[in-house]
Amino acid sequence: MKEVAPGDDVAPVPPPLEPAGPPADRFCDLVLTGGVASGVVYPWAIVELARHYRFRNIGGTSVGAMAAALAAAAEYGRRTGIERPFEALRRAPAALAEPLRGGGTRMLSLFQTAPRGKRLIALWAWFGRGSVEAGAKQGFVHGLRKVGQVYAGPCVAGAALGLALAALVVALVAAVAAGDAWKGACLLALLTVPLGALAGLTLALWRDIREGVIGNGLGLCKGGTLVPQSEDDPRPGISQWLHEAIQRSAGLDVNDRPLTFRDLWNAPAHPGAEPGQCSEDDPPPRRSINLQMLTSNVTHGRPYRLPLNHETSRLFFRPEDLVDYLPPRVLAALVDAAPRYAVRSNSDPPPGPQTEGFLQLPGADLPLAVAARLSLSFPLLFAAVPLYAIDYEAPKAHRTLKRCWFSDGGVSSNFPIHLFDAALPRWPTFGLWLDRRDPYREGQDIWLPEFHDQGWGDNWNRFDPAAAASAAEPDAADPLDAANPAHAGKPRPSAGKVAAVLLGFAGALATSALDWRDRTSFRLPHVRNRVARLLLQRGEGGLNIAMPREQILGMAHRYGTQAGKAFVAHFADRDGRESDAWREQRWVRLHLLIGGLRERLTGLAGAAASAPRSTPMQRAIAAASERGPLRDHGDGRRLDTAQQRSLQELLRELERLEQVFAQAVAQDFRPVPDPEMRLRAPL
Repeated sequence: MKEVAPGDDVAPVPPPLEPAGPPADRFCDLVLTGGVASGVVYPWAIVELARHYRFRNIGGTSVGAMAAALAAAAEYGRRTGIERPFEALRRAPAALAEPLRGGGTRMLSLFQTAPRGKRLIALWAWFGRGSVEAGAKQGFVHGLRKVGQVYAGPCVAGAALGLALAALVVALVAAVAAGDAWKGACLLALLTVPLGALAGLTLALWRDIREGVIGNGLGLCKGGTLVPQSEDDPRPGISQWLHEAIQRSAGLDVNDRPLTFRDLWNAPAHPGAEPGQCSEDDPPPRRSINLQMLTSNVTHGRPYRLPLNHETSRLFFRPEDLVDYLPPRVLAALVDAAPRYAVRSNSDPPPGPQTEGFLQLPGADLPLAVAARLSLSFPLLFAAVPLYAIDYEAPKAHRTLKRCWFSDGGVSSNFPIHLFDAALPRWPTFGLWLDRRDPYREGQDIWLPEFHDQGWGDNWNRFDPAAAASAAEPDAADPLDAANPAHAGKPRPSAGKVAAVLLGFAGALATSALDWRDRTSFRLPHVRNRVARLLLQRGEGGLNIAMPREQILGMAHRYGTQAGKAFVAHFADRDGRESDAWREQRWVRLHLLIGGLRERLTGLAGAAASAPRSTPMQRAIAAASERGPLRDHGDGRRLDTAQQRSLQELLRELERLEQVFAQAVAQDFRPVPDPEMRLRAPL
């Protein structure tokens, strides 16, 4: 990342961090949502938080995973004593906004495609500016005109072919037909020109989709560097750019071994301290810096948490499959850290030709850049990543490794605010949610609820067709009115409004399917006042990868810097006194913990003592010392005397705790909405 103009001419750039940093015991956790180009808001938010907090747990999805990786790398650099570890983040918006020769910005140049995808990425950049809504208002022809501009060559070639065919038809008719037949042939032949242009466009568009998207891993960009590089104008792909930024933040050279999760886990507590000794068997609280990301295995239909830490979620890869996805140095490090396929259980297929050349995706030794690329796979824009897993649905004799496709983490969970939650937290977890502008909050760029009883209202998807119809003007000239007088004088929404409603309905369906967990969670009383809603306007971020320099830097300041400062103003202690927001957060969490335990324990004693057609639980525990309680393992899992006594005592304590809750004095605090303590499937 070369030095570029800092951006002060457009927006106030945050000053460098003080070398001393925040107090050694002031920590925070951070969770970042996905949003493609909207990620330009994250660097300066992270910088403002880092000015007052040290990061302990950091999580993210999609572009949020990229920003989380950079934040973790910078925190690692701070712990190891490098100079200005957050400088790469501080300069990131200006670097992304750098204008390049030939037009466009550095950010747009990161999205590099194969030759067959160049025209499609040009269309993506245009439609991503918010022109979909504009096109709906201006009509279908508006969008078709832009498509025709991008595909001018195929359209002209098709039109020329149609013109040649028309001339041939007219000449043949004139030669063999008498009278004025040739005039009719001319009129008919004229249709071949637009039809030829349309045929040329359709053929070229289909070939681009077939080879540039479907044949390119179901996406336009794999992430690798595909354009020739020069010293005076380097144009790395997004994976290379991220790798370089991670290494610089961590105080490492781009050719050094890439930063891994194990490096974060074992980072010293402060410069000069001894490194930690944390392994994959240790619980997450032992990790010095705990970074987690989400990716979506669309073949399995569920999210995976990175780094992998469960034997039932083993994944494998072939190095040759990832050449276009990762920088050579990162891929080489991944191969060095990956063990060869090995049998771990009787259900696994034996080694053989079908497993030859496969390596297992590492856990702690996984480079951060690899995990971020797995999470950053916005459908169609980024190619899905091919990994492999054991197909346990197949009969054991036919069981082997089958390809799985990994797409954007936001497909499964775009805002995993729950990743680092504790029953009673020791420090705050902040969340940044990329939202759209509320029509009733004009002029407000961010909103962070000040008190726990704010923010429980729902977000609205405003696409109501009835409202569009009521706002329409009567159209007496509508042809339907002449055919059916009953329609005369009735208001009819314009074609643009109809298209906008349909697009809004489709978007609302997608939002409901993808974000319902996230939108439900940040309404909860222990979540909503630690989630900053960034109220983006139309055309800001999202799919708009072609934003100009002024817009990138403006967003970084208006949303990023202000969100970071808002968190600090609300939650950071002052003069040794805890903030009101943090005190309130812990108070709310205590009451929710008590309420959740009461909910889960109510009726426990009765169920343990008597359940239809079952043995009382105390007797079942006693019998477990003679016969194992787990059917699959038989007597091999029998309890010894110490285990039996401990389990019986735990059950008695839970029954006593149920009585304590039943006799407790009622509290005035009433959570709205009332959360339910339920089991959540692991990611």
